[in-house]
Amino acid sequence: MKFIINRDILVENLQKVLGPTTTKQNFPMLSSVLITTTKNNLKLTTTDLDISIISSQELEEIESGEVAIPMKKFFSIIRELPPEKITIEKIKNNLLIRCEKIEFKVSTLNAEEFPKIQEKGGVSLIKLDPQELEEMIKLTSFCVGHEDSNYVLGGILFEIDQSKIKLVSTDGKRLSFSQKKLPPKQPELASKISFILPLKAVTELQKLIKEKVGEAYLSVEENRVSFDFKDTHFIARPIEGEFPDYSQYIPKEGKDKLVVNRKKLLFALKRASLLSTTDHQGVKIELKKDCLNIYKNTPQLGEVRETVDACYSGSHLEIGFNPNYLIDALKNLGDEEICIDFFGADKPAVLRKEGYIYLLLPMKQ
Repeated sequence: MKFIINRDILVENLQKVLGPTTTKQNFPMLSSVLITTTKNNLKLTTTDLDISIISSQELEEIESGEVAIPMKKFFSIIRELPPEKITIEKIKNNLLIRCEKIEFKVSTLNAEEFPKIQEKGGVSLIKLDPQELEEMIKLTSFCVGHEDSNYVLGGILFEIDQSKIKLVSTDGKRLSFSQKKLPPKQPELASKISFILPLKAVTELQKLIKEKVGEAYLSVEENRVSFDFKDTHFIARPIEGEFPDYSQYIPKEGKDKLVVNRKKLLFALKRASLLSTTDHQGVKIELKKDCLNIYKNTPQLGEVRETVDACYSGSHLEIGFNPNYLIDALKNLGDEEICIDFFGADKPAVLRKEGYIYLLLPMKQ
């Protein structure tokens, strides 16, 4: 095996597949990258058995072959080389790395022991818009549950029908729902597609789609989901189990509505949260016709009170929230103004905008 590649291009491709190798593993192969060269193509593959990422790069000067090498060491070497062409060649049980007057010889692993990855699967290639998918993930990933008691809440629910894609997450105290139309000219779906993507896989997917333009394609099988980009293939094992019927928890629009500048509310909540402790997390929000008051009192620490201009259509209301839960939603939205429905001091509040719903349970002060 031998190939010549620009150092910056190799670094970029290694960064794409780095994620699965960062988990501490007892099995050395799961901390390695499989390098495969065939004809005019360089392929880099990593896996932790739950997530697999494959990156492809077209090259002109190449000799076919295959080698596995510890990712951390290989990536560290490549990253420190000058931004010039690199020649990489397998010689017996070593990988020879040459760049200008620099030469590294690194011990390799047996490529035959690298886990076999089924690259292609699923017959329904759902076309997705990467930028829209990234926005939907941003608006739902912060709401994923981290408790071990209900493992199905440890990921984002994906629901896809003929014309829409929906992402839903909840940790039991709040719920985030995002919906968008699919790009046109989709394949016929015999039934709705539904799966729960684990948070770790969601995080890696989000990194991959950050710079993507054009289209991505999703295929789904019983125990794997695949996202195909132009030069990157992402495969993940979904969470097995039944996601709660979230629709029953979302109330219809109410009459008591608060309209407020998003940034002003966000910064006021951030200031109030400075006095939050583990035992005293909640802040009190008092809603009036033309303003809202945010109040936080923490024993032996202090108190803060702030008034924010707003428009409220309901009767006088005092309600408590964990400020961080509101901050999570507000900092990920881009709207100048936001609208929140209130249904009473002991009922969930619901932030709504086109294609997005965020439901939040109140808490006692």
